[in-house]
Amino acid sequence: MSENKNFVPYEETHRLRPLLFVTTIVGEGQSDAIVNLNREQECSLCLVLRGKGTAPVEIVNSVKKEIVFSILRADRWPAYKMKLSQRFNVSKVAKGIAFSTPLDAVAGVSIYKMLSNTRLFEKPIAPAGKKGKKKDE
Repeated sequence: MSENKNFVPYEETHRLRPLLFVTTIVGEGQSDAIVNLNREQECSLCLVLRGKGTAPVEIVNSVKKEIVFSILRADRWPAYKMKLSQRFNVSKVAKGIAFSTPLDAVAGVSIYKMLSNTRLFEKPIAPAGKKGKKKDE
């Protein structure tokens, strides 16, 4: 136990940023543009899956879709949403839908750092309760 005497939890020395799980559904061939947009917004994780739409075959012959799952910091969501809106208004081919779900918890500091795209050069903040105190106090 004496080894952990100076242990300070990560959340007391670093600013925690809320994370969102973003799902974007677009037509076939449009996922590359969404992945590039994810890179611009510094998404740390991006997964593309292919699927079919739910319309009956009689109406539309096998509508193929691409689903892009990504993890995004919540502070980047407004800019991401604006860029998606611009992208979806380019043409009928570029239409899509996107929604986000907040992530409540992540197991482990290393996983959080990867998902939040925390840089190695990010400097820690002063632990709570130690701000403004002088050395001799």
